Amino acid sequence: MSSAVSPEQASHQAESTKQLLASSDANLKKISGRKLTASEQATVEQIQSYEDQAKKATEDGDVQRAYNLAVKANLLSAELAKH
Repeated sequence: MSSAVSPEQASHQAESTKQLLASSDANLKKISGRKLTASEQATVEQIQSYEDQAKKATEDGDVQRAYNLAVKANLLSAELAKH
């Protein structure tokens, strides 16, 4: 059951998704020169997976799913960039 979103909400969510993905990419760039543990590397792979899925959901017109995935990618990348 997906709740209906207005075109304005969809547009806002799509924009937020783009910003979150850009932020995730920036966080990944911050840590790119660092030696990562196996766990951190697995987290990077998870972030990239979420980003790819978010982009696919955007292409499919599923703005809610894209946004949720972008949020997950951003949260993980922000946590990784803090260390």
